[in-house]
Amino acid sequence: MESSSANPFDVDIKEKIKVLRARLPEWKFLDELLLDSEAMLELAQIVRLQDEWLKHRASSLYIDPLLVHLKVKLLPKEALSEAFIKSWHPVAQVDQLSPKGLEKAFVYWRDLSSMAERFKDEFGTYGVGPGTVDYAELVSLGVFTQEQFETKLKALHDELLDRSGGEWIDYREFIQAPDFETKVLRAYLLAFLISEGRASLKTEPLTGKIWTTALAEKAKGLPRSVAISIGGES
Repeated sequence: MESSSANPFDVDIKEKIKVLRARLPEWKFLDELLLDSEAMLELAQIVRLQDEWLKHRASSLYIDPLLVHLKVKLLPKEALSEAFIKSWHPVAQVDQLSPKGLEKAFVYWRDLSSMAERFKDEFGTYGVGPGTVDYAELVSLGVFTQEQFETKLKALHDELLDRSGGEWIDYREFIQAPDFETKVLRAYLLAFLISEGRASLKTEPLTGKIWTTALAEKAKGLPRSVAISIGGES
């Protein structure tokens, strides 16, 4: 059972224990009792496997095989072909470490100059000393004060409240912006709102759609992390 992919819940633990209990008065020799205790140990191992199986199924990274099967069946032939090409990595060559290769590697690392020597011409031998950065430079670097951050956060929450109107709206359409930097900023602020319970997010595994909505009151409970890729297109 431990070395196979069988479902540990296929074993009826309760029934096996009943059989052992019924046969226990019949055992008279030490070898028979040892076999009985060994059977109990194996049943305990199966209970441990059942516990691990449940934890694995309950983890956020688990994807139900039936869901994957349905999604593959719904994909058109073109999408299946594209997925196959992206995941196909044919073996074109076999690399082998030879004594000659080891010798070349040893000579390379032995004769390699230090980092300070390699970049001395470009950067010199001394680093830049400590200095000050004024407010204009902080703004140009994209560093804001807490008040500015809260202002942007409230503005995005108000916009989401207005556009959603209590309904679910498309996540990617909402974070859309004229340039990529603004798009990433909107996605970051929205993620902050969701983590605070002031907005919500749901996904549709079969279609890949992502929906979001604003909440008038903070939601209770622990938030769940969802990884979302943001493309560079505007």
